[in-house]
Amino acid sequence: MADDNSVYRDIFFEESEDNLQQLNDNILELENEPENKDLINEIFRAAHTLKGMSATMGYNVMSKLTHKMEDIFDLFKSDKLKVTSDHISLIFRCLDKLTELLDGLRDDEEQTDALIMDLWNELDEVEKQVASGAPVSAEIAAAMKEAEITNPTKDLQLLFSALEDADLDVIEQAKVQHVNAISAAVRIDPESMLKGPRAFLVIEKLDNEGDIIHTEPAPDKLEDGEFETDFKLVILTESSPEQIKELIESSSEIAEVITAPFDEKTQVSKITQPENPAAEQTATSQAPEATQKQTAKTVAKKNAAHGKNTKNQSIRVDLSRLDRFLNVVSELVVYRNQLEDANSRQNVEEAHESLEQVSRLTSELQDLVLKIRMQQVNVVFSRFPRMVRDLSNQLNKKMALEIEGEDTELDKTVVSELNEPLIHLVRNSADHGIEDAETRKRLGKPEEGKIKLSAYQEGNKVLITLTDDGQGLNPQVMKETAEKRGIDTTGMSDKELQMLVFDPGFSTAKKITNISGRGVGLDAVQAKIDELGGSLEVESKVDVGTKTVIKLPLTLSIIQALMVKLGDETFAIPLDVVERVEMIQADNILQTASQEVYPLQTGLTPVIRTARVLGLPENESSKKYMILIKSDEKNFGIVVDQLIGQQEIVIKKIDPMLQQVKRFQGATILGNGSIALILDVNTICKGV
Repeated sequence: MADDNSVYRDIFFEESEDNLQQLNDNILELENEPENKDLINEIFRAAHTLKGMSATMGYNVMSKLTHKMEDIFDLFKSDKLKVTSDHISLIFRCLDKLTELLDGLRDDEEQTDALIMDLWNELDEVEKQVASGAPVSAEIAAAMKEAEITNPTKDLQLLFSALEDADLDVIEQAKVQHVNAISAAVRIDPESMLKGPRAFLVIEKLDNEGDIIHTEPAPDKLEDGEFETDFKLVILTESSPEQIKELIESSSEIAEVITAPFDEKTQVSKITQPENPAAEQTATSQAPEATQKQTAKTVAKKNAAHGKNTKNQSIRVDLSRLDRFLNVVSELVVYRNQLEDANSRQNVEEAHESLEQVSRLTSELQDLVLKIRMQQVNVVFSRFPRMVRDLSNQLNKKMALEIEGEDTELDKTVVSELNEPLIHLVRNSADHGIEDAETRKRLGKPEEGKIKLSAYQEGNKVLITLTDDGQGLNPQVMKETAEKRGIDTTGMSDKELQMLVFDPGFSTAKKITNISGRGVGLDAVQAKIDELGGSLEVESKVDVGTKTVIKLPLTLSIIQALMVKLGDETFAIPLDVVERVEMIQADNILQTASQEVYPLQTGLTPVIRTARVLGLPENESSKKYMILIKSDEKNFGIVVDQLIGQQEIVIKKIDPMLQQVKRFQGATILGNGSIALILDVNTICKGV
């Protein structure tokens, strides 16, 4: 029955991601509006939902941290704790850890309470500070009094209710390998208000000394404080009983400790387990409470059984789009039946009419599917306000982020790949773009730097711009840095010099920080944008700022292409990079010292003999077609033998071996069933 929860895993991951994002956004807003009770209530509800879902799924580590974080929100809500920047930073670190735990759960990684111990202690310290400044409530005092009456102090004993046979086998094997099996009984100070955390800290210390194979009560009961004052454990370790005792006593609020070598005859009380599961659940406290093992081997086996889980690939769709999709499919079925009927009666005219309707509906379906795949860039943009806030604190700079056009839509595959390059760019703007307050003041700028992230659609492209009002890229500095690296900058314009920042390893930073260096990692940005079929441009002025423009296709699945022929082979060229087509005479191509060019009204245009680049036999015909391509602000002429025409094509992935050639974006299947490769003209042009 335990595996039944696997059905809900994807839903859990998706809902948890939404709740974590909402918490990030709301906590960021709370820092600016600390007295907003409605906002605190909304935060509390999101945290409570996240905790409940985690507990329901049995993800206890995540549930415990969320519960502890929820206690802090409760203190905010009751005005016992003031919202400060330090408290907000602590909550953000908790949210980061929860995100990390969520990713680990997705991959079935082992998770123990040790992962959250540091944060737990910090949250616990905040609660203790609040508690120490306020009198103990009547309810708490009554509960303490009741505990004293119902749980009188008794002698601490090393007696276990029961151990599983598997535990005893492990102990015997350990003895053969000369590993000590030590039993310990621990009593927490009866006046301690934090039994759970105290037990947790003891367990954590012992985990570093060996493997704890058994605890009474069970680990989850211990950490929740669901015991009186005493708990017992068995540990396999190379340490002696005296060393283990000393280690336990080093923890605070420990009243008494007993340790001894494990002895099954004197320390284990054998109790027959009931056959009826219901009877087992109602057993008295003398019976073991769901003995749990926390060893890595046990969890590793469990993970191997489940297998690794891939990242959630679901997408949320507007219901109206699905309704429209269903209607179009229904129409398509009607016309398909008419087409079959006309075909059976060999009525060509009716078949032709139905075929036209099927063609229309197919185009409409294609458009609908593309829209269904669309996702707002806000999915990526929403994480940057938090990032800029953290960078502002870390760099001790004043800066603010402005976002525009977050409802702009892109294909989900493009959106999911957009995160990494934007992180690089935002970090560079914050670290090496925005100046410190003193420098900005001296330059006559506002002390608070401004970073603006915007997106908008332009034709079949989406433009994403990142602007900062920082120091900009100095072409002279770029030139000096390039020459030190052996790059020839002769004849380069200021813009070309600034674009060198995207060369691998290029950096103008005088020192490398743990955040970024202007240029460090930006070659990865360029590579990723190229991979997405997009382009990247930089405009920068010294002491004014930098603007980076990323142009991306709306979708990576279906594009408009210009179909051409090189010899007997058919190729596709994405239409969005085509400026225009010129008919030329091969005899008029001129050879300069470095390359071939063709004279046009706009000047001499570099010529690329595509067949030669691809290693194909060249057509002897003197009449050729030159397709003008604009790549990185330069015009190139791609020479082909024939033009077939414009066509809408579906992009298919190509074999990894062929991908290494880096001259093809993919392939497409033509109407006659043959395959045509899609040329990566930007890469071909850069190779000239």
